[in-house]
Amino acid sequence: METAPSLSAPETIAANLRMILRGLLAALGAWRLEPARAIVLYGRISGSFGRIERLLVRFRAGRLSRVTPRLGVARQGVRRDCAVRLPRKFGWLVAAGGHQAACYGSQLQTVLATPDMAEMLAASAQARRILRPLCRALAVELPWTVAAKNVVTRRRRVQPRAKPEPFRIPLPRGVLAAARRQGFGKMC
Repeated sequence: METAPSLSAPETIAANLRMILRGLLAALGAWRLEPARAIVLYGRISGSFGRIERLLVRFRAGRLSRVTPRLGVARQGVRRDCAVRLPRKFGWLVAAGGHQAACYGSQLQTVLATPDMAEMLAASAQARRILRPLCRALAVELPWTVAAKNVVTRRRRVQPRAKPEPFRIPLPRGVLAAARRQGFGKMC
């Protein structure tokens, strides 16, 4: 009896993601979504799936480039003139899809928690950007942000400030001596 060939870790991750996202795409038709919103969501999920597959292939081949994010630089030529915008609320797809969407979310969370996927997510900021909207829609805690929250940072000890000298108004010469002669010496 022949056994099935064993898959490498990236191939297993790709197969699991493929099953989850294809099942999610198949289930979209049964959920109560507006037709225009369902079409946009279908396109986004299938597009993100293709980008993740290409990233996994590059990761498997060892050709994953480290891209450092450039802050403050506006992206040229990117326009989102789509009439239908998807909600950004955490878990909005679970609210629309019910228990089926929650099942797909838990399966996605299990795949993201594997050590090999965590390694790829740590190596690629692009993979995190691709998966972030899908994780938010399915109410999945992002594993890379949970790890960042658990890191305890040591606070720098703050040196106490020296007490400032009281504010003194310079008096004209002889005023203080005259005040003491008149009986105000105990006050000054």
